[in-house]
Formats: sequence, C-alpha cells, structure tokens
Amino acid sequence: MEEKRISFRWAEVEPLCLLRLLLRKWWLIVMAALIGAMLTHVVLESLVSRTYSSTVTFAVTARASDSNFYSNVSTAGEVASIYSQLLQSDMMSAAVHESLGGMPGTITAAQLGETNLINVTVTSATPKDALRLVQAVMDNYADISEYVSSMAVLSPLDAPTVAVRVNRVFNTRQLCLMAAAVCGAAMCAALLLLSLMNGTIHNREGAKNRLDGRILAAIPHEKDAARRAQLAKGLRSETGFLPKVQKLLGIQQGRRVRSDLKISSPAISFAFAESIHRVASQFENEQARGRKIFLFSSVSEAEGKSTLAANTALSLAEKKGKVLFIDLDLRRPVQNQLLGLQVNKRSEFGSLLAKGAEPRRILEAAVVEPGSGLHSLLSAQSYTDMIELISSPALARLLAVAREEFDYIIIDSPPLGYFADSELLSDLSDASVLVVRQDTVPAAEINDAIDALSAGKAVFLGCILNDMRHLHFKSSGYGYGYGYGYGKYGKYEKYGYGSSKSRSK
Repeated sequence: MEEKRISFRWAEVEPLCLLRLLLRKWWLIVMAALIGAMLTHVVLESLVSRTYSSTVTFAVTARASDSNFYSNVSTAGEVASIYSQLLQSDMMSAAVHESLGGMPGTITAAQLGETNLINVTVTSATPKDALRLVQAVMDNYADISEYVSSMAVLSPLDAPTVAVRVNRVFNTRQLCLMAAAVCGAAMCAALLLLSLMNGTIHNREGAKNRLDGRILAAIPHEKDAARRAQLAKGLRSETGFLPKVQKLLGIQQGRRVRSDLKISSPAISFAFAESIHRVASQFENEQARGRKIFLFSSVSEAEGKSTLAANTALSLAEKKGKVLFIDLDLRRPVQNQLLGLQVNKRSEFGSLLAKGAEPRRILEAAVVEPGSGLHSLLSAQSYTDMIELISSPALARLLAVAREEFDYIIIDSPPLGYFADSELLSDLSDASVLVVRQDTVPAAEINDAIDALSAGKAVFLGCILNDMRHLHFKSSGYGYGYGYGYGKYGKYEKYGYGSSKSRSK
C-alpha cells in the first residue's frame, strides 16, 4: 500500500490546480523573468567587449593625363580590387603604426561589387581611436597607392564617419527578452515540480491512492454563490474592472454575508446542497448503528470544516431530526456568522461551559434556527483555555444529557494541525470525519491526522473532499465535489498561526 501511495500518476493530477498555483505565484514568475533580463543586460554591457568603427569610401580614377585609361569599367574594378588588398595590407598597417606610434585597431577594405569604389572600415576600442586610425589611413593612402600604378589615383569620396554607437554583433533587447522568457518558464517548471512533489490531494483518484481512510464524499466548488446571493437580494453584481482585479489578486472588499452558504439559502446550487444531503444520509446510517455524536475536524485552517459541519447539521434538521450543533472551535468561533444567528451574553456557550453550568441550563441557552429547528450552542467571543473547557466534567455531562434528548449531535472542532483539541473531543464522540480541501495539505499530514483520530474512542468514518474544482465539465467519477467560497478560515476563521506541521505517527 505504501508503494502505491508514493508512486506518481498523472491521473492524480488536476490541471486546474496547477494553473491556480501559477496564478497565485505570478509574482515569482515575473520576478524570475526580470532578474533574467537584468542579468543578461549586465553581462552584455560589462563582460562583452565594446568596439567602435569609422568608415571612409575611396574611388579609383584615371590621372588627368590619360583620361581614357579607365574608361572600361571592368578594368577599373580589377584595379580597385588590388587597391582594396593594399589598404588592409601589412604595408598600410606599418605606415599607420609609424604615424600614430602604435596600432590602436584593425583596418579592413572591401571593393563594392565590381565598381571602382572601395569601402575602408577601421575598428577600435574607443570612438576617438577609431577616428584617429581612419585619419591615419587617409594620410598614408597616397604613398601606398603609387605601388599599384602610376596611371591611377586613389581619392576619398567623402569625409570619414564618426563612430557614435558601439558595434553589436547581437541584439541586446532581443537577448534580454529571450532570457526573461527562459527564466520565467524555468520558474513555472520549478513551481509545477514542487507542487507535484508536495503530495497534496488534487482529485478523488489521488485521495484514494494516497490517503489511509475511505472517501465519504467529494463536494463541488460553490463559485456562483455570491452572484446568486446578489441577484436574490436585488444587488448590483460585481461586473466592473476593479472588482475583478481585486478578486483575482485576493483583495477583500469587506466582510461578506456568510449566511448565503447555508443549504437553506436560495443562493446555493443544487449540486452543493445535494452533496451535503448525501453526507447527512451517511450520518443517518451511522445513527441507525447507535452513533449520535459526530466530530468534524481538518488538518489546517481554510479547509471549510466549519461550513460543512453547519450545513450537515442543517440537512439533518431539515429531515425532521432533532439535532444539536455545538461550536467547540472556541478559539475562533464563526458559526454564529455562518448560521446568521445572534448570541447574547446569557446564551454564550463558552461562558456557560467555563462556569460549569448544569447541562439543562446550557441546553436551554441553545439558539434555535427558525427554518429547520436546529438547536445550536454558539459563542461570539474567543476563548484561550480550550483544553480546560474540553476536558472539564461539564462538557462530558452535557454530551451525556444531549445524547438522550437529541437524535444527532454535530461538533465543530479546531484544526488538528495546530491543536490537540480534536483528539480530546474524539474520545467524547461516537464517530469522526476529516475535511480535506483540494490542493491544500500534503497527504502525509492528512494521514497523520487520520492516525490521530483513529487512535481515539470515536470511529473514524473517512474523509470528505472539499472545494473540488475541475478544468473540464464532463464527469470523471468525482461524484459531487465541494466548494465553500466564503466558509473558510482564510476570511473568518484565520488563526494566525504558521503552516501546519506533520504529526508523528
């Protein structure tokens, strides 16, 4: 089984997860591209030698005493070819060296086609040396030309050009763009490789091969909840450019109404609601086996555990079951916002539990959801002494009394990756489930959490895959997926602790 889990399979990879990773890490890709372009520019400017060139054009013509000597163009071309070799010969170099006291560059001469024109180019390290060198060629060409023919004369057609730009055998801009593209692509490849090696769960196939527990359900991403909620309330949808950019960059525009993610809300899609009902149906089967207390947990924050727990409780209550929902994630309670229920001081569950109130007094403080009749024990303020509250006799007594009065008791607990609360609560529960959000936590950490829950007295039922998104629309055996858009720790359930650590088995 272990060998099966660590082997890599493309069927376990969801392309959309890789695309989302690249979108999230766009700044790293841009930074790599900029660094590549800048380094290329620095190398080309500092390490590649610079040269400057000046040119002058000469013409081969007949002397005045013999005007017909070069009437034939082909003959003039032949003489020009000889002159071009002479201008770049050792003889010309020696003459320039003597006049300048050195040779600060190179001289090249080329006949322009079969004409009587010769183009002389000098190359040097500086524009000044290039100009001096071409001037030296013009000062010495007359003496050199006498070696070819006394009947021909070599004369410049124009003044030499002054070098104002460095010679380039390459296109700096093009090379910088190519370096930026290569470095950006290399960063993309590195990010994708790290994502594949990270071992997070992308789809149901990956969960089946990598996780030690069975898969209870997979629930689709609820991407249209906000838009449908706005339409239901008659509000203007976010169609402007700025809201789209803010959504793309993850910029929050204030606190959204979380009650639109309840399955009783008209904003919820059929697929999302149906997937919640399927989870509730599995709890009904477990209740028939005598199990009433169900614990919801996750490895890290932002996995949608609280949203799923609340909606499962609502689904069971809508089926005419008598359900008690307890928010025991008291370090950061959010269920009052999700359910849209008011909590006053007298019904503050954390305060009553800390005072050791009698079970009847605590149950009387439960807030009843009007539509479904769901009884909820909620808190509006956070508590830091969670271990004392969970291990107190008051909670054990409360669960014992509630077991006799309610058909189902749903408990929302803190993430296992940060606290040991869920492990303690597992001993007080009958069954537990682990919420696993798509592409969030490595499989190794999820398996550690499964081991921790399995070690408790509660029966570990399995994992619920959460926020499942796919690049295509056809069915791939995923069943219903889960997405909760706003019901996640990233907006309302942020603890502020570091990334989750693997728990030793």
